[in-house]
Amino acid sequence: MNQYTKKNKLIIFLMSLIIMITLFLSTKQILSRGQEITALINKGAFIDISSKINDKILLLESIANLKYIKDESIPIQERALSLRPFQEKYDFLMIALMDKDGNTSSSLEGGLADLSDRAYFQKVKKTKQNVISDVIISRTTGEENIVIVHPILDINDDFNGAVFISIRLTDLINLKNTYGASSQGYTTTILDDEMNVIAGDFKANFLQLKDDLISCEPTGVFFKKRNGDLHFIAFNKKHLSNWYIITDLNISKYFFGTWASTLIIIFVFTILFLMIFKSFDINKKIEIQPLLDSLNQDYLSGVYNRKYLEDYIKNYFKKESLKSFKSAFIILDIDNFKAINDELGHTTGDYVIRESADKIKDIFYDNSVISRIGGDEFIIFVESIDNEKTVINKIKTLLTLMNTTYGRNEKNIVISASIGITFIGDEYYNFINLYNEADSALYKAKKAGKNCAYVSNEIDNQLIKVNKNSI
Repeated sequence: MNQYTKKNKLIIFLMSLIIMITLFLSTKQILSRGQEITALINKGAFIDISSKINDKILLLESIANLKYIKDESIPIQERALSLRPFQEKYDFLMIALMDKDGNTSSSLEGGLADLSDRAYFQKVKKTKQNVISDVIISRTTGEENIVIVHPILDINDDFNGAVFISIRLTDLINLKNTYGASSQGYTTTILDDEMNVIAGDFKANFLQLKDDLISCEPTGVFFKKRNGDLHFIAFNKKHLSNWYIITDLNISKYFFGTWASTLIIIFVFTILFLMIFKSFDINKKIEIQPLLDSLNQDYLSGVYNRKYLEDYIKNYFKKESLKSFKSAFIILDIDNFKAINDELGHTTGDYVIRESADKIKDIFYDNSVISRIGGDEFIIFVESIDNEKTVINKIKTLLTLMNTTYGRNEKNIVISASIGITFIGDEYYNFINLYNEADSALYKAKKAGKNCAYVSNEIDNQLIKVNKNSI
């Protein structure tokens, strides 16, 4: 046996001994830390924050494009009051409308206030783009709030006012970071572009990270040694607000500072990053965004979520072969769903959502993309249809299936469906255009007594009912 072989065996023995001792001393801790690291890499706290911001911006964009909201012949107070259902549904502190001079009316009071001196109003008027305000301290509650503003533009794209929401900062972000306790080394911090802390547990000066953050892509990860400790930084910069949303893991403190645990974690991190670099182009910065591509499904109903549907529609209208086919965009809203939750409980409400999704899938099983975009609202996108009557017949069947009674302890509640339909020719459409058109038809179905469908396009039978009962 030569000296080289002896040395290899000695190294293998020592490494095995170190690993066995380490596993004996810290198996439970390593397992829990590994689980939390995986969660951090795959869905760090900044993903939750970005998703919540984007959802609220999409909602404001939909509201700002409603014909009723843009109609200046209707007093601004009356238009603002019509937004109250949005406020109640999404639990905003306030949702309000502004005219082009800054006169503002909220959905709560319907009065007028002059907010023309507010920085967020002046900025949205100047840029005609979405604006997120700095943190505002409430005079009544002392809570930290922010305002998200979306412009209302006329047909010439001139500024004609804005719609905005005021929300608690703590409702938007989880400062305690659900993926690990801050006492174990995790912190979640939000900074402005000058490295001032907007919110978070960690109040240190981040100026020393400024060069690293600016030089990286809008989303990324890197290591940084700070104050003698090694930190793993995962961050995301929101272009809209110029916020840096940072998840900081102090590796040195997080793993108890023991050599045994640290050796194992270095090994785990090495393997983990080798896998990450293998799956990405090594000439590019590490990006978190591709890890989100698999998150296309709504967890409760089992159908697709809104993001997947928007991307699908965007790609669908890029196809060259659309000219010989029509498609349909359908919004379904469950009637009396609030009563199900209030009187029979949210467990029954969840069951109704899942059963309704199954009924939709049973009817629209071919050439269709089914999505739940929130609450009790579903969207069905049917592509490449030869005959509109085929879709209408399926809608009639679905209306019949959805008319169902649920009960418990002598409480019986009847649900049904209200449906808005728009048929699409060979023109290009985006998600917002289709949603607004179908939502307008849905509103007419609701107004007609629910338990029916309304087609926005000019065809023989715009209103579709399967029986005389209205819910």
